[in-house]
Amino acid sequence: MSVAFLGIGLMGEPMAKRLLDRGYLKAVWNRTREKAERLAAAGAVVATSASQATCGVDTVCLCLTDSHAVEEVLFGPHGVISRLAGQSPPLIIDFSTSSPDTSRSLAHRYRQAVGGSWLDAPVSGGVARAGAGTLIAYCGGETAHFDNALPILGALASRVTLLGPVGSGQAAKLVAQLIAAPTLVALAEALATAEAMGLEASQLIDAYKDSLVDSPLLQIFGRRMAARQVEPRIGAIGTMLKDIDNALGMARAAGASAPIGAEAARVFRLVCAAGKESKDLTALIEYFTQERSRKS
Repeated sequence: MSVAFLGIGLMGEPMAKRLLDRGYLKAVWNRTREKAERLAAAGAVVATSASQATCGVDTVCLCLTDSHAVEEVLFGPHGVISRLAGQSPPLIIDFSTSSPDTSRSLAHRYRQAVGGSWLDAPVSGGVARAGAGTLIAYCGGETAHFDNALPILGALASRVTLLGPVGSGQAAKLVAQLIAAPTLVALAEALATAEAMGLEASQLIDAYKDSLVDSPLLQIFGRRMAARQVEPRIGAIGTMLKDIDNALGMARAAGASAPIGAEAARVFRLVCAAGKESKDLTALIEYFTQERSRKS
């Protein structure tokens, strides 16, 4: 299999590196070339455009900021389809997170334009698990396309599940974010409260180990919050807000109620408004500690 990987960000870089190490990766492209150049040192070919990167490959992996970026990379002036005339269209595996409706719409446009196939496969697990190849992938698409993609998905994820037609993977990822986002807000609130009570937050996290309130989110993000560790970034405030907003839109369209998700979105929006949109998720605790300072 030959793969082009488009989008070399926090998650895209370690994912592309794994495909490179396994001999799948033919070329990479990123809007900011400097990020892609780090893979060039490991032997990757860095293309000057998305269309150049995808020429002659049978699979295109997308790991982009949002659906607008996906649309531009596919259908823009130098996008994927601009060089596909007369060629067999590659399978698109979209690791980006967007709404199910948007994913279905983009997949339909791609099929109508060049007859290509689509698999949405947003992932969970963070940067460390991306490098270890132990991500969790939620997939939507046809069974045949899923089966064809399994060697690539298996190089990146330890659990890969086909959940239904195109858009199903996006729906599953957004539901996961409805769990993760309020939990992160609750962690920041609780640890800031603990500190206000004179407790050592990191000691408290150790005390909670293996209890009913323990979780990977507590052990990973809680520890980073306690230490105010913001580098290296493992998730951005603005990216999570984008996902929550998509999740709330999905819930509204389905007639579902998500008041806890809406409250989490309110907190994330306030943190973004304070200029922390690109900051690590650890910055959530600053909102609560600053609120305490203002009230005192």
